[in-house]
Amino acid sequence: MLGLVAGTARAEEPAPTAVAAADAGVDWASQRAESFELVWSTVNEAYFDPTFGGVDWAAVGEKYRAQLDTAADKAALRKLLQSMLSELRKTHFSILPREMSVFTPQERTRVGTVGLSCAYVDGPVAVDAVEENSPACHAGIHRGDVILGIDGIELAPLRARMEEAGVLPSRRGLYLEQLVDSRLRGPVGTTVNLVIREPGGAERPVALTRADHPGEWSEPMGDFPSMPIMVEKANSAEGIGYLHFNVFARKAMKDIRALLHSVPADGGLVIDLRGNGGGLTVMASGISGWLTDREFSLGTMHLRQGHLDFTVTPQRGAFLGPVAVLIDSGSASTSEIMAAGLQEARRARLFGETSAGAALPSLFKALPTSDLLQYAIADVQTPQGVLIEGRGVIPDEVVATSLADLAAGKDPVREAAERWVNAERQRRADPATAK
Repeated sequence: MLGLVAGTARAEEPAPTAVAAADAGVDWASQRAESFELVWSTVNEAYFDPTFGGVDWAAVGEKYRAQLDTAADKAALRKLLQSMLSELRKTHFSILPREMSVFTPQERTRVGTVGLSCAYVDGPVAVDAVEENSPACHAGIHRGDVILGIDGIELAPLRARMEEAGVLPSRRGLYLEQLVDSRLRGPVGTTVNLVIREPGGAERPVALTRADHPGEWSEPMGDFPSMPIMVEKANSAEGIGYLHFNVFARKAMKDIRALLHSVPADGGLVIDLRGNGGGLTVMASGISGWLTDREFSLGTMHLRQGHLDFTVTPQRGAFLGPVAVLIDSGSASTSEIMAAGLQEARRARLFGETSAGAALPSLFKALPTSDLLQYAIADVQTPQGVLIEGRGVIPDEVVATSLADLAAGKDPVREAAERWVNAERQRRADPATAK
Protein backbone atom coordinates (compact mmCIF):
# COMPACT_ATOMS: atom_id res chain seq x y z
CA MET A 1 0.00 0.00 0.00
CA LEU A 2 1.92 3.02 -1.24
CA GLY A 3 2.05 5.96 1.10
CA LEU A 4 1.34 3.83 4.14
CA VAL A 5 3.30 5.07 7.13
CA ALA A 6 4.26 3.21 10.28
CA GLY A 7 5.97 5.99 12.22
CA THR A 8 5.44 7.59 15.58
CA ALA A 9 4.58 11.25 15.09
CA ARG A 10 6.35 13.83 17.19
CA ALA A 11 4.44 17.05 17.63
CA GLU A 12 4.66 20.10 19.83
CA GLU A 13 2.40 23.07 20.39
CA PRO A 14 3.23 26.13 18.29
CA ALA A 15 3.56 29.55 19.87
CA PRO A 16 0.25 31.09 21.05
CA THR A 17 0.61 33.93 18.55
CA ALA A 18 0.72 31.41 15.71
CA VAL A 19 -2.43 29.75 17.01
CA ALA A 20 -4.28 33.04 17.26
CA ALA A 21 -3.27 34.05 13.76
CA ALA A 22 -4.39 30.73 12.36
CA ASP A 23 -7.83 31.12 13.96
CA ALA A 24 -8.43 34.66 12.75
CA GLY A 25 -11.25 35.28 10.31
CA VAL A 26 -12.91 31.86 10.49
CA ASP A 27 -16.17 30.51 11.83
CA TRP A 28 -14.48 28.76 14.70
CA ALA A 29 -17.56 26.95 15.99
CA SER A 30 -18.21 25.34 12.60
CA GLN A 31 -14.56 24.56 11.94
CA ARG A 32 -14.20 23.06 15.40
CA ALA A 33 -17.28 20.86 14.99
CA GLU A 34 -16.29 19.70 11.49
CA SER A 35 -12.80 18.80 12.66
CA PHE A 36 -14.14 16.86 15.62
CA GLU A 37 -16.58 14.86 13.51
CA LEU A 38 -13.92 14.11 10.91
CA VAL A 39 -11.56 12.73 13.57
CA TRP A 40 -14.24 10.62 15.23
CA SER A 41 -15.73 9.25 12.00
CA THR A 42 -12.31 8.52 10.45
CA VAL A 43 -11.33 6.38 13.41
CA ASN A 44 -14.78 4.82 13.51
CA GLU A 45 -14.49 3.68 9.91
CA ALA A 46 -10.77 2.84 9.70
CA TYR A 47 -9.91 1.27 13.07
CA PHE A 48 -8.61 -2.23 12.41
CA ASP A 49 -10.56 -3.87 15.26
CA PRO A 50 -14.36 -3.51 14.85
CA THR A 51 -14.73 -4.07 18.61
CA PHE A 52 -12.22 -1.26 19.33
CA GLY A 53 -10.52 -3.52 21.86
CA GLY A 54 -13.52 -3.25 24.16
CA VAL A 55 -13.66 0.55 24.03
CA ASP A 56 -17.15 1.95 23.38
CA TRP A 57 -16.08 4.40 20.66
CA ALA A 58 -19.61 5.78 20.24
CA ALA A 59 -19.77 6.61 23.96
CA VAL A 60 -16.30 8.13 23.80
CA GLY A 61 -17.48 10.36 20.97
CA GLU A 62 -20.47 11.55 22.98
CA LYS A 63 -18.30 12.20 26.01
CA TYR A 64 -15.92 14.52 24.18
CA ARG A 65 -18.54 16.01 21.88
CA ALA A 66 -20.22 17.35 25.02
CA GLN A 67 -16.98 19.18 25.88
CA LEU A 68 -16.50 20.68 22.44
CA ASP A 69 -17.80 24.14 23.39
CA THR A 70 -14.95 24.48 25.90
CA ALA A 71 -12.34 24.34 23.11
CA ALA A 72 -11.91 28.09 22.56
CA ASP A 73 -8.96 27.81 20.15
CA LYS A 74 -6.83 25.36 18.21
CA ALA A 75 -4.60 24.51 21.15
CA ALA A 76 -7.60 23.57 23.31
CA LEU A 77 -9.15 21.56 20.49
CA ARG A 78 -5.92 19.66 19.95
CA LYS A 79 -5.84 18.67 23.61
CA LEU A 80 -9.46 17.57 23.54
CA LEU A 81 -9.00 15.52 20.36
CA GLN A 82 -5.79 13.97 21.66
CA SER A 83 -7.55 13.02 24.91
CA MET A 84 -10.30 11.35 22.89
CA LEU A 85 -7.79 9.42 20.79
CA SER A 86 -5.92 8.38 23.93
CA GLU A 87 -9.00 6.44 25.06
CA LEU A 88 -8.01 3.80 22.49
CA ARG A 89 -4.73 3.14 24.36
CA LYS A 90 -2.84 2.61 21.12
CA THR A 91 0.06 4.35 19.42
CA HIS A 92 -0.17 6.16 16.08
CA PHE A 93 -3.22 8.23 17.00
CA SER A 94 -2.26 11.89 17.26
CA ILE A 95 -2.97 15.46 16.23
CA LEU A 96 -0.07 17.32 14.60
CA PRO A 97 -0.19 21.14 14.50
CA ARG A 98 -0.06 22.43 10.95
CA GLU A 99 2.17 25.25 12.16
CA MET A 100 4.85 22.66 12.94
CA SER A 101 4.40 20.57 9.78
CA VAL A 102 6.52 21.09 6.67
CA PHE A 103 5.19 20.65 3.15
CA THR A 104 7.21 23.19 1.16
CA PRO A 105 10.88 24.26 1.21
CA GLN A 106 9.79 27.67 2.47
CA GLU A 107 8.25 26.06 5.56
CA ARG A 108 11.45 24.29 6.63
CA THR A 109 12.31 27.16 8.96
CA ARG A 110 9.40 25.92 11.12
CA VAL A 111 11.50 22.98 12.27
CA GLY A 112 14.95 24.02 13.42
CA THR A 113 17.60 21.93 15.15
CA VAL A 114 20.02 22.37 18.03
CA GLY A 115 22.26 19.56 16.77
CA LEU A 116 21.85 16.92 19.43
CA SER A 117 20.04 13.60 19.72
CA CYS A 118 19.07 11.75 22.87
CA ALA A 119 18.48 8.22 24.11
CA TYR A 120 16.92 6.59 27.16
CA VAL A 121 20.01 5.37 29.04
CA ASP A 122 20.25 3.98 32.58
CA GLY A 123 16.79 5.44 33.32
CA PRO A 124 17.23 9.11 32.40
CA VAL A 125 17.33 10.65 28.94
CA ALA A 126 20.90 11.40 27.91
CA VAL A 127 22.67 13.04 25.00
CA ASP A 128 23.98 10.33 22.66
CA ALA A 129 25.22 12.47 19.77
CA VAL A 130 26.24 16.09 19.18
CA GLU A 131 26.78 17.46 15.68
CA GLU A 132 29.92 19.45 14.99
CA ASN A 133 29.49 23.25 14.79
CA SER A 134 25.90 22.97 16.04
CA PRO A 135 24.30 25.12 18.76
CA ALA A 136 24.65 22.20 21.20
CA CYS A 137 28.33 21.81 20.30
CA HIS A 138 29.05 25.51 20.81
CA ALA A 139 27.25 25.39 24.18
CA GLY A 140 29.62 22.70 25.43
CA ILE A 141 27.11 19.83 25.52
CA HIS A 142 28.67 16.38 25.27
CA ARG A 143 27.66 12.74 24.94
CA GLY A 144 26.70 11.36 28.32
CA ASP A 145 25.17 14.60 29.61
CA VAL A 146 21.82 13.85 31.25
CA ILE A 147 18.82 16.02 30.33
CA LEU A 148 17.04 16.78 33.61
CA GLY A 149 14.53 19.27 32.26
CA ILE A 150 13.44 21.05 29.11
CA ASP A 151 11.45 24.28 28.91
CA GLY A 152 10.53 23.99 32.57
CA ILE A 153 9.39 20.35 32.36
CA GLU A 154 11.22 18.04 34.78
CA LEU A 155 11.69 14.55 33.35
CA ALA A 156 12.25 12.54 36.55
CA PRO A 157 8.66 13.02 37.87
CA LEU A 158 7.26 11.99 34.48
CA ARG A 159 9.38 8.84 34.50
CA ALA A 160 8.28 8.06 38.06
CA ARG A 161 4.59 8.42 37.19
CA MET A 162 4.98 6.07 34.22
CA GLU A 163 6.79 3.54 36.41
CA GLU A 164 3.94 3.69 38.94
CA ALA A 165 1.43 3.18 36.11
CA GLY A 166 3.26 0.06 34.98
CA VAL A 167 4.45 1.43 31.63
CA LEU A 168 7.11 -0.86 30.18
CA PRO A 169 10.68 0.50 30.21
CA SER A 170 10.89 0.47 26.41
CA ARG A 171 7.68 2.48 26.10
CA ARG A 172 8.80 4.87 28.85
CA GLY A 173 11.95 5.43 26.88
CA LEU A 174 10.01 6.12 23.69
CA TYR A 175 7.68 8.63 25.38
CA LEU A 176 10.47 10.53 27.12
CA GLU A 177 12.66 10.60 24.00
CA GLN A 178 9.72 11.90 21.97
CA LEU A 179 8.98 14.57 24.54
CA VAL A 180 12.54 15.84 24.50
CA ASP A 181 12.80 15.58 20.72
CA SER A 182 9.57 17.50 20.19
CA ARG A 183 10.70 20.27 22.54
CA LEU A 184 14.12 20.50 20.91
CA ARG A 185 12.44 21.22 17.60
CA GLY A 186 10.90 24.60 16.88
CA PRO A 187 11.11 27.55 14.50
CA VAL A 188 14.60 28.57 13.44
CA GLY A 189 15.86 31.41 15.63
CA THR A 190 13.79 30.49 18.69
CA THR A 191 15.28 29.24 21.95
CA VAL A 192 14.91 26.04 23.96
CA ASN A 193 16.01 25.92 27.60
CA LEU A 194 17.62 22.80 29.06
CA VAL A 195 18.88 21.76 32.45
CA ILE A 196 21.65 19.20 32.08
CA ARG A 197 23.81 17.17 34.43
CA GLU A 198 27.36 16.52 33.32
CA PRO A 199 29.07 13.15 33.97
CA GLY A 200 30.91 14.69 36.93
CA GLY A 201 27.59 15.58 38.58
CA ALA A 202 27.51 19.31 37.93
CA GLU A 203 24.14 20.71 36.86
CA ARG A 204 23.72 23.77 34.68
CA PRO A 205 21.07 25.53 32.59
CA VAL A 206 21.68 25.81 28.86
CA ALA A 207 19.80 28.00 26.37
CA LEU A 208 20.08 26.86 22.75
CA THR A 209 18.96 28.82 19.70
CA ARG A 210 17.57 26.61 16.96
CA ALA A 211 19.33 26.64 13.59
CA ASP A 212 18.47 25.40 10.09
CA HIS A 213 18.74 21.67 9.44
CA PRO A 214 21.97 21.22 7.46
CA GLY A 215 20.92 18.07 5.59
CA GLU A 216 18.31 16.91 3.12
CA TRP A 217 14.57 16.63 3.63
CA SER A 218 12.14 13.97 2.50
CA GLU A 219 9.44 14.88 0.03
CA PRO A 220 5.87 15.16 1.38
CA MET A 221 3.46 12.41 0.33
CA GLY A 222 -0.16 13.52 0.34
CA ASP A 223 -0.89 14.64 3.90
CA PHE A 224 2.34 13.07 5.24
CA PRO A 225 4.72 16.01 5.87
CA SER A 226 8.37 16.43 4.91
CA MET A 227 11.04 15.41 7.43
CA PRO A 228 14.80 15.98 7.83
CA ILE A 229 16.87 12.99 6.66
CA MET A 230 20.07 11.63 8.18
CA VAL A 231 21.98 8.73 6.64
CA GLU A 232 25.33 7.66 8.11
CA LYS A 233 27.24 5.03 6.19
CA ALA A 234 30.76 3.66 6.47
CA ASN A 235 32.91 0.75 5.35
CA SER A 236 35.68 -0.49 7.61
CA ALA A 237 39.02 -1.75 6.39
CA GLU A 238 37.98 -5.16 7.71
CA GLY A 239 35.03 -5.31 5.30
CA ILE A 240 32.14 -4.42 7.63
CA GLY A 241 29.54 -2.00 6.30
CA TYR A 242 27.72 0.25 8.78
CA LEU A 243 24.36 1.87 7.99
CA HIS A 244 22.44 4.22 10.28
CA PHE A 245 19.45 6.29 9.19
CA ASN A 246 16.76 8.18 11.07
CA VAL A 247 13.63 7.62 8.97
CA PHE A 248 12.33 5.29 6.26
CA ALA A 249 11.93 7.92 3.54
CA ARG A 250 12.29 7.47 -0.21
CA LYS A 251 14.92 10.16 -0.51
CA ALA A 252 17.20 8.17 1.80
CA MET A 253 17.02 5.09 -0.41
CA LYS A 254 19.82 6.15 -2.76
CA ASP A 255 22.37 6.30 0.07
CA ILE A 256 21.02 3.13 1.66
CA ARG A 257 21.26 1.21 -1.61
CA ALA A 258 24.78 2.52 -2.25
CA LEU A 259 26.00 1.25 1.12
CA LEU A 260 24.36 -2.15 0.73
CA HIS A 261 25.95 -2.59 -2.70
CA SER A 262 29.38 -1.53 -1.44
CA VAL A 263 29.80 -4.32 1.13
CA PRO A 264 32.08 -7.10 -0.20
CA ALA A 265 30.53 -10.53 -0.65
CA ASP A 266 32.73 -11.96 2.12
CA GLY A 267 32.13 -8.96 4.39
CA GLY A 268 29.54 -8.17 7.03
CA LEU A 269 26.82 -5.60 7.63
CA VAL A 270 25.55 -3.68 10.66
CA ILE A 271 22.20 -1.88 10.25
CA ASP A 272 21.63 0.60 13.08
CA LEU A 273 17.91 1.28 13.66
CA ARG A 274 18.36 2.86 17.09
CA GLY A 275 16.29 6.01 17.36
CA ASN A 276 14.57 5.35 14.02
CA GLY A 277 10.88 6.07 14.58
CA GLY A 278 9.68 4.50 11.32
CA GLY A 279 8.39 5.83 8.03
CA LEU A 280 7.22 4.23 4.80
CA THR A 281 6.51 0.57 5.49
CA VAL A 282 7.16 -0.51 1.91
CA MET A 283 10.81 0.48 2.34
CA ALA A 284 11.35 -2.26 4.93
CA SER A 285 10.50 -4.91 2.35
CA GLY A 286 12.60 -3.14 -0.29
CA ILE A 287 15.72 -2.91 1.87
CA SER A 288 15.31 -6.50 3.05
CA GLY A 289 15.18 -7.63 -0.60
CA TRP A 290 18.86 -6.62 -0.93
CA LEU A 291 19.73 -9.00 1.91
CA THR A 292 18.34 -12.29 0.66
CA ASP A 293 18.24 -14.81 -2.16
CA ARG A 294 14.85 -16.20 -1.16
CA GLU A 295 11.36 -14.81 -0.73
CA PHE A 296 9.99 -14.43 2.79
CA SER A 297 7.61 -12.26 4.81
CA LEU A 298 8.39 -9.56 7.36
CA GLY A 299 4.91 -9.94 8.82
CA THR A 300 1.22 -9.46 8.15
CA MET A 301 -0.80 -6.28 8.38
CA HIS A 302 -4.34 -6.92 9.64
CA LEU A 303 -6.89 -4.34 8.51
CA ARG A 304 -10.60 -4.30 9.18
CA GLN A 305 -11.25 -5.42 5.59
CA GLY A 306 -8.61 -8.16 5.42
CA HIS A 307 -4.85 -8.63 5.62
CA LEU A 308 -1.73 -7.80 3.63
CA ASP A 309 1.69 -9.44 3.82
CA PHE A 310 4.96 -7.52 3.86
CA THR A 311 6.55 -9.78 1.27
CA VAL A 312 10.30 -9.59 0.67
CA THR A 313 11.40 -10.27 -2.91
CA PRO A 314 15.09 -11.08 -3.56
CA GLN A 315 16.97 -8.42 -5.52
CA ARG A 316 19.82 -8.93 -7.97
CA GLY A 317 23.22 -8.48 -6.36
CA ALA A 318 21.86 -8.94 -2.83
CA PHE A 319 24.32 -9.08 0.06
CA LEU A 320 24.18 -12.57 1.59
CA GLY A 321 26.78 -12.26 4.33
CA PRO A 322 26.12 -11.91 8.08
CA VAL A 323 23.79 -9.05 9.08
CA ALA A 324 23.42 -7.51 12.55
CA VAL A 325 20.60 -5.10 13.40
CA LEU A 326 20.79 -2.66 16.34
CA ILE A 327 17.61 -1.61 18.16
CA ASP A 328 16.59 0.30 21.29
CA SER A 329 13.53 1.95 22.84
CA GLY A 330 13.67 4.62 20.13
CA SER A 331 13.22 2.00 17.39
CA ALA A 332 9.56 2.07 16.45
CA SER A 333 7.06 1.12 13.76
CA THR A 334 8.72 0.30 10.43
CA SER A 335 12.01 -0.24 12.29
CA GLU A 336 10.33 -2.87 14.44
CA ILE A 337 8.57 -4.54 11.53
CA MET A 338 11.85 -4.88 9.63
CA ALA A 339 13.88 -6.01 12.66
CA ALA A 340 11.34 -8.61 13.77
CA GLY A 341 10.87 -9.97 10.25
CA LEU A 342 14.61 -10.33 9.61
CA GLN A 343 15.03 -11.94 13.02
CA GLU A 344 12.32 -14.57 12.49
CA ALA A 345 13.58 -15.28 8.97
CA ARG A 346 17.01 -15.88 10.55
CA ARG A 347 18.46 -13.33 8.17
CA ALA A 348 19.78 -11.04 10.91
CA ARG A 349 20.84 -11.17 14.54
CA LEU A 350 19.50 -8.38 16.75
CA PHE A 351 21.57 -6.49 19.34
CA GLY A 352 20.66 -3.82 21.88
CA GLU A 353 17.53 -3.32 23.94
CA THR A 354 13.83 -4.07 23.49
CA SER A 355 12.19 -1.77 20.94
CA ALA A 356 9.30 0.61 21.58
CA GLY A 357 6.38 -1.73 20.87
CA ALA A 358 4.71 0.93 18.72
CA ALA A 359 4.07 -0.73 15.37
CA LEU A 360 0.74 0.23 13.85
CA PRO A 361 0.65 1.18 10.14
CA SER A 362 -1.03 4.56 9.86
CA LEU A 363 -2.14 7.32 7.54
CA PHE A 364 -2.42 11.11 7.78
CA LYS A 365 -5.44 13.29 7.05
CA ALA A 366 -5.77 17.08 6.98
CA LEU A 367 -8.52 18.54 9.18
CA PRO A 368 -10.64 21.65 8.53
CA THR A 369 -8.45 23.44 11.08
CA SER A 370 -5.47 22.53 8.80
CA ASP A 371 -3.97 20.37 11.57
CA LEU A 372 -3.13 16.76 10.73
CA LEU A 373 -4.70 13.60 12.10
CA GLN A 374 -2.49 10.52 12.27
CA TYR A 375 -4.56 7.35 12.65
CA ALA A 376 -3.69 3.67 12.67
CA ILE A 377 -5.47 1.45 10.17
CA ALA A 378 -3.91 -1.95 10.93
CA ASP A 379 -2.20 -4.14 13.46
CA VAL A 380 0.94 -6.10 12.60
CA GLN A 381 1.91 -9.66 13.46
CA THR A 382 5.26 -11.26 12.76
CA PRO A 383 5.32 -14.38 10.54
CA GLN A 384 5.15 -16.46 13.74
CA GLY A 385 2.03 -14.60 14.87
CA VAL A 386 3.62 -12.32 17.48
CA LEU A 387 2.05 -8.88 17.98
CA ILE A 388 4.67 -6.12 18.10
CA GLU A 389 2.40 -3.37 19.45
CA GLY A 390 2.70 -3.16 23.22
CA ARG A 391 5.43 -5.83 23.33
CA GLY A 392 8.29 -4.63 21.20
CA VAL A 393 11.01 -6.62 19.50
CA ILE A 394 13.37 -8.47 21.84
CA PRO A 395 16.99 -8.61 20.67
CA ASP A 396 18.89 -11.88 20.40
CA GLU A 397 21.66 -10.35 22.47
CA VAL A 398 20.67 -7.78 25.07
CA VAL A 399 23.40 -5.15 25.28
CA ALA A 400 22.86 -2.01 27.35
CA THR A 401 24.62 1.31 26.93
CA SER A 402 25.56 3.17 30.11
CA LEU A 403 26.08 6.85 30.74
CA ALA A 404 29.75 6.07 31.28
CA ASP A 405 29.89 4.44 27.84
CA LEU A 406 28.43 7.56 26.23
CA ALA A 407 30.79 9.88 28.07
CA ALA A 408 33.78 7.74 27.04
CA GLY A 409 32.69 7.68 23.41
CA LYS A 410 32.03 3.94 23.50
CA ASP A 411 29.25 2.04 21.72
CA PRO A 412 29.03 -1.44 23.30
CA VAL A 413 26.03 -2.39 21.15
CA ARG A 414 27.83 -1.78 17.88
CA GLU A 415 30.98 -3.40 19.25
CA ALA A 416 29.08 -6.57 20.21
CA ALA A 417 27.43 -6.68 16.81
CA GLU A 418 30.74 -6.31 14.97
CA ARG A 419 32.32 -9.07 17.09
CA TRP A 420 29.51 -11.42 16.11
CA VAL A 421 29.73 -10.41 12.46
CA ASN A 422 33.45 -11.15 12.37
CA ALA A 423 33.00 -14.47 14.15
CA GLU A 424 30.26 -15.41 11.70
CA ARG A 425 32.44 -14.45 8.74
CA GLN A 426 35.21 -16.66 10.11
CA ARG A 427 32.81 -19.55 10.67
CA ARG A 428 31.55 -19.32 7.09
CA ALA A 429 35.06 -19.03 5.66
CA ASP A 430 36.48 -21.94 7.67
CA PRO A 431 33.84 -23.88 9.63
CA ALA A 432 36.45 -26.33 10.92
CA THR A 433 38.44 -23.68 12.82
CA ALA A 434 35.70 -21.25 13.80
CA LYS A 435 34.63 -21.34 17.42
